[in-house]
Amino acid sequence: MSYLSRIAVPASVFSHESSLMIHGDAYRDHLLMWKLFPDSPDAKRDFLFRAEQGANGHLLYYLLSERPPQAWHPAVKVESKPYQPRLEAGEWVHFSLRANPVVAKPKEKGQRSRRHDVLMAAKTEAKAKGLPAGQIQEAMTRAALDWLARRAAAWGLEIEGDEVQVDAYFQHTLHSKGRRMRFSSIDYQGMARVADGDKLARALLGQPAAAPHSSLGHALGFGCGLLLVKRLP
Repeated sequence: MSYLSRIAVPASVFSHESSLMIHGDAYRDHLLMWKLFPDSPDAKRDFLFRAEQGANGHLLYYLLSERPPQAWHPAVKVESKPYQPRLEAGEWVHFSLRANPVVAKPKEKGQRSRRHDVLMAAKTEAKAKGLPAGQIQEAMTRAALDWLARRAAAWGLEIEGDEVQVDAYFQHTLHSKGRRMRFSSIDYQGMARVADGDKLARALLGQPAAAPHSSLGHALGFGCGLLLVKRLP
């Protein structure tokens, strides 16, 4: 059984917890989500989440989990329901996804490939070609859309690039165990047609098919990879 939850955390709950504030927003969100599962401190992560901007400085999260979350503070509001998505081929949906799109490229010929931010890799290549600023931005957007398009079929969706909005590109920095880590995220949203209801259900549950170019991206423990859809009338 999976659960889809909406979590509201008032500013008064986290503003006094200095240990949460010093690591960066992404790590703060990561730690707050773990606090929702106090009974299994040694369990492997079995949830995906997305942070949104709440009202009055509150934190707002959407959470997909294998276990029902539990509020750790009386002021934390948890709205949770069992989640078993079922959609049929041919239906139209509005989808949204915050993802960490990366591409693997070797630093030098013959060396092991390293992950690179898809947009920054496209920017670097466009600059090397001497393209003007407008065309550089177009190349970055096209690279982001190409990353999504390569995966959509594995998620059971038919997506037209013209129907997808790409925005909210953000570079995150977080501190954990004495290390500084960086990753980027981007928000996708738009209309899509359901091509395969079973594949889509697995992707919505965070379990896409194990095949090349089928993952929901990286940084899954830091607010990326939660695919959400809503049926269109």
